[in-house]
Amino acid sequence: MNIENQMTLTKDDARVLFNEGVLSADSDMHKDAIKIFDKVMEIDLNAEVLCNKGISLAALERNDEALECYDKAIQMDPNDEFVFYNKGVLLTGMEKLQEALECYDKVLEIEPNEEDALYNKGTILDELGRNEEAEKCFTQVKELESSDQS
Repeated sequence: MNIENQMTLTKDDARVLFNEGVLSADSDMHKDAIKIFDKVMEIDLNAEVLCNKGISLAALERNDEALECYDKAIQMDPNDEFVFYNKGVLLTGMEKLQEALECYDKVLEIEPNEEDALYNKGTILDELGRNEEAEKCFTQVKELESSDQS
């Protein structure tokens, strides 16, 4: 009999496993990371785990599954800018620019000075031919960067 099946895992155990999943993902071992995140979700299903699973799924180009994870994470925590940002990145890669733009707008609604979201929004606006709006985003990014350095 497998001893793991006899043990009841706690939220602390889930956090340790989650960190292992993140390390696996950071090492481009996304298949392993997904398995670990699935195990974590058996113990403690939350937006952070779903988002990280989505990132690994996206890295493996399993885009529909990644979007499902992001959408579930958003349902659990509609104010998590990290989820919206990563969903925006995926949608941009899928060339779903209007949907990506909506994600970056939501990030900026939650965190107005999020430089990466501003930059990505500007890039999409530029691609859509909305040059003046794009330039405003890029100017704001430059201002934020210069205030970070001072």
